[in-house]
Amino acid sequence: AYLIIQIYLMKLHYFDMPGRGEPIRLLLTHAKVPFVDYRIPFAQWQSLKDSYESMQVPLLEIDGKKYSQSYAILELLGAKYGYLPVCPCEYYETFCIMNTIDDINSLFIDVYLPFSHYDAEAKKIMAEDMYKVKLPILYSYLEKKLAEKDCKDFVVGSKYSIADFYMLGMHARIKYFTKSTKIWDEMAGIPLLQAYMKKRLADFANYYKEPEERPKFYYFDGAGRGEMVRLLLRHAKVDFDDVRIDYKDWPAIKDKFSLKQVPVYAYGGKQFPQTDAIMHMLSLKHGYMPLDPEKMFKVTFISGTVKDLFEGFVRIFYSKLPEEKKQKMEEEYFSKTVPVIFAILEKRLVENESHEFFVGKQYTMADFFLLGAAKWLIISADQGKKYEKQLENAPTLKAYIKKRLEDFPQL
Repeated sequence: AYLIIQIYLMKLHYFDMPGRGEPIRLLLTHAKVPFVDYRIPFAQWQSLKDSYESMQVPLLEIDGKKYSQSYAILELLGAKYGYLPVCPCEYYETFCIMNTIDDINSLFIDVYLPFSHYDAEAKKIMAEDMYKVKLPILYSYLEKKLAEKDCKDFVVGSKYSIADFYMLGMHARIKYFTKSTKIWDEMAGIPLLQAYMKKRLADFANYYKEPEERPKFYYFDGAGRGEMVRLLLRHAKVDFDDVRIDYKDWPAIKDKFSLKQVPVYAYGGKQFPQTDAIMHMLSLKHGYMPLDPEKMFKVTFISGTVKDLFEGFVRIFYSKLPEEKKQKMEEEYFSKTVPVIFAILEKRLVENESHEFFVGKQYTMADFFLLGAAKWLIISADQGKKYEKQLENAPTLKAYIKKRLEDFPQL
């Protein structure tokens, strides 16, 4: 378990777009450094930004420490993984090129970002000036820099530097804003830059490869053990196929699944079974698992506690026990098990810095486990009223469930 924690002790926070975070992603990818690429949906930023010390991203977590400012992060990682020149002249060239790319990026931000400060007419005028005057000047300067070098495979020296990742990030940003690479491909007077970019992009063919298929999530047409996975994927804005299996069709199709059971998350030609394992994988991938070991424990503890709640439910109401035995177990479950579990969850919420989430100030895997259980047991199950009655003794938990369900009106 310790080794798994160590693998994921690096986490990059940035928006789901190229921008200032892209060169950092590219550097870590090229260095083969495992990291969590936490991509923040724009719609969530206003509610999240106060939890960031500088109220901005990119932000990189390494072994529990937080680093901000894209230049500083790149310089840190460049020094750590061998992408920062030690020759003063090459060091100057690196940042001179990066500064020039920043000038190019600023032009695209002013023209294309929907929340820039300019109206449509001003953007139209600025775009014309950008394409006819400013971009040719800046690109010609970079072309001249490359022409002066003996090695034209890299913009500084004879191997990758942070300037190369910045160049690739610029290209990704242009494609993101204009939805194509036409501007770059058809720009006159920069043949060396275009040849350089073609070579460097080939190194990242897998990184920029479009997924061959949409993820699929297989489960029955009900809440059950699958609902927490669906909630996580929806909150992370993952475009996936929610394959809901009719119970009557299950005997005919169950052999297609490796464990002959669901839920199963399928992607890239692979099947990923087991609810807990799916939730851990997706939580790490989409930023819902803290990297601090103590917080990670809290998330897993709460998730396990919630699991005890619905496993107790399953043992009673999905069993083939005689009705008399089931009734006795149900009475014990609601009089002893449920109050104890609700008391534990209530205590954890009260102890957290924010009563709106179980750990920290934003969604974690624990919240999706609880909301999935709420959908299954409180909203959908015939015994929902009995759970609601027990919630009267856990007011913070009751208020939490009401608040969080507002984020998922479909429930």
